[in-house]
Amino acid sequence: MFNYEHLPIHRQLHTLPFQSTVGEIVEHLYKGVAVCIPVENNAYLFTNEDLWLFKPLEHEAAIHFLKDRTNLLSILLPTPDATVDACELFMQLPSATQRPIVFKEKDGAVVGYCLIADIITFLCKEQQKFSSYFYTLADTVTDAVTVVDSSGTVICWNSIAEETYGILKKDILGRRIGEHFDPQALMVLKMLDEGRMIRNTYHQPRSGNHVLVNASPIIDSNGDIIGGIATEQDITQLVRLNDELYSSHRSRLDDQSTHDDPFCYIKGTSRLIGNVIRLAKKVAGTENPLLLFGEAGVGKEQLAQVIHQASPRTAHPFITINCGSIPGGLLESELFGFQGGAFSGNDTGSAGKLEMADQGTLFLNEIDRLPMDCQTKLLQYIQQQIIVRTGGTLPIPLRTRIIAATEQDLQMMVDMQLFRSDLYYALSIISIALPTLRERKEDIHALVQTFVRQFALKYQKPIPQLDPEVMLAFSNYDWPGNINELMSVVERCLILSENEQISLSHLPLHLQKKQPQLDKPVIKQPQPENQLNMLKLLSSEEEERSLIETTLAKTLGNKSATAKLLGISRGTLYNKMKEFQLL
Repeated sequence: MFNYEHLPIHRQLHTLPFQSTVGEIVEHLYKGVAVCIPVENNAYLFTNEDLWLFKPLEHEAAIHFLKDRTNLLSILLPTPDATVDACELFMQLPSATQRPIVFKEKDGAVVGYCLIADIITFLCKEQQKFSSYFYTLADTVTDAVTVVDSSGTVICWNSIAEETYGILKKDILGRRIGEHFDPQALMVLKMLDEGRMIRNTYHQPRSGNHVLVNASPIIDSNGDIIGGIATEQDITQLVRLNDELYSSHRSRLDDQSTHDDPFCYIKGTSRLIGNVIRLAKKVAGTENPLLLFGEAGVGKEQLAQVIHQASPRTAHPFITINCGSIPGGLLESELFGFQGGAFSGNDTGSAGKLEMADQGTLFLNEIDRLPMDCQTKLLQYIQQQIIVRTGGTLPIPLRTRIIAATEQDLQMMVDMQLFRSDLYYALSIISIALPTLRERKEDIHALVQTFVRQFALKYQKPIPQLDPEVMLAFSNYDWPGNINELMSVVERCLILSENEQISLSHLPLHLQKKQPQLDKPVIKQPQPENQLNMLKLLSSEEEERSLIETTLAKTLGNKSATAKLLGISRGTLYNKMKEFQLL
């Protein structure tokens, strides 16, 4: 590590045997020549600064003078060379060392000595040189360089790091890196914990910064991790450009697919919603009435509108009436219109929604709330395709298609004589049951992404990213309000979001309480390294594949959340998925 040639070894000395007199020692010291008296594996080394020890004893034998003065012994070390590291030699010195250090050749011959002060000066100069080399290298590379000690305190922060993160050296050097970044998101701290190298890994240390990181633990001679170093290539502009290109491409695809296939509005790839779409496509071009049923918020009106857009009637009106929101006394005239003079003396009267939707589609939501007298007139229209306005006598032929929807069991209402059986049979020639959101949780991810883009445009905000915990919370919740509730929650999150990020704290409290945080579990969980070992120690590849598939299903396919739950990196997860052909 150090340049041994620069070690200040004083080679002018005279070696005397242990039987020499004190006078002989003093004679050489007066001449300015150091004296060395080897004793087994040690040596006595005296310089002219030690003359005061000998003046009263010049005629005494050295053996008598030195036999009880072991505190004057010097450490005898091999001379540093290309094969002997001076630093390692000095680290072996006893802490109480005060006397000069004597060096010997491999054959045992003494070659010189160093004073403790000289060694300290040499080590400091060498440390300064290596610091200069390192910091010059750190400021020469085009990547952001961060070095932390074992406690996470920043000890190096180069100029590129200042530019990348907008944090000056004076504001971060000597401080914990977690003061400026989320500790849970820092690769360099995870590397300290796990003791592994990281190579060419995508990372987002904080919102708005995207980097390609290489990181290594710094290990001392004892094998202990004493710090970590990370170099980060700033790819933020590249990621943003890619996102813009993807968004532009996606927008064109969406526009094209919307024009070609209105059913692209129905988001989801689950088997249940796939069955609904296939049946809806089959009946879109027919003339007969259609009955949709399902819980509130499952998307009945949206499906009705898509069916209308996919039908030959798409150029004509699509009109909606909620039968439960209009008083029964007005619902008849709202549906069938009224003739002049019936209420206000208007000679021409007013067309009802059935007439206004001629050649198009009329969507009757909450059909179960339709009064009996209106049920009778609606059945007559379905059978004859003719209406008569309220207060009028003139029959009006129409070609309006009826799509009705309900949350109730109409068959049960028929049995209880609360709904006309003949109308029920006329409406339910083709009926489509829409699944609840809790039955098709694998579609939540696609729905969320759609709503995020929709509300980002509405509120003129950048499209945010969602933390894995958010998607996990969505998958763990049963959504009694179905798609409408999910839409409301996403809108709330986007309004509250900051720094282009939606986190668990933006969710309503009832969703937060049921969702344990991935990084801060309430009960003690195995560390990621242990979880990784558990994954690796599974007895077969089939068990590994099964565990990954189960976790992916639990997180609705969210790769970040899946990797966290498994205790592995996203890169490892992708490699495993590729190995098991899950991509």
